[in-house]
Amino acid sequence: MHAIYFHGFASGPKTAKGTALGQQLASQLTSYSIPAIEGEDFTTLTMDRIMDRASAAVAALPDDGEPLLVIGSSLGAYTAATLAAQGRIPRAYALLLIAPAFGFGERWAEKLGSAAVAEWRRTGQRKFFHHGSEKELPLGVGFLESAERLPGYPLAPEIPVVIVHGRRDETVDWRESRRYADQDANIELHLVDGDHRLTEPRHEDLIAWCARDLLKRI
Repeated sequence: MHAIYFHGFASGPKTAKGTALGQQLASQLTSYSIPAIEGEDFTTLTMDRIMDRASAAVAALPDDGEPLLVIGSSLGAYTAATLAAQGRIPRAYALLLIAPAFGFGERWAEKLGSAAVAEWRRTGQRKFFHHGSEKELPLGVGFLESAERLPGYPLAPEIPVVIVHGRRDETVDWRESRRYADQDANIELHLVDGDHRLTEPRHEDLIAWCARDLLKRI
């Protein structure tokens, strides 16, 4: 069994949450990977490039017939759900979505303010703190424009989907996950007392439990 983890916005393969989950699941997996879906140049990043890199990372896994669990956090979870809806990760047999960033392209004005978004469009760049690099980096407006072209709530795929979301999430309201889950009664939504990070030991234990449960459903 293989598992692949798509990290969140302004993050990378060294994500603490993704690394900790891999350690918990190591004994049950043939492989576990966290690809750098943002690539090397944050400034020219677009959602199209993220989607292409994520899809290519799945295609690059060993062609050994082993099933694949796709895990994503925040924007990585939205990426996983969108690719599954588009049929671009046909090998995936289940999705585990952690605080998924549904409605991503629609929330910039709400999150940054309409004036800040207008300034981003005018100047062509805006600085964000990049957790992977541990410093502020400029991000081109092409990222915003590519995000706005994507559906806020992709169609539910015909594979098991489990979501873990915090009720105190300050970045993505948990109701976004509820709206997505309402598409299909088979989508499991676990709401916990936590923020967007979901890095408390009990959160990590629940996420690992959900992953193991999905691994047992083969």
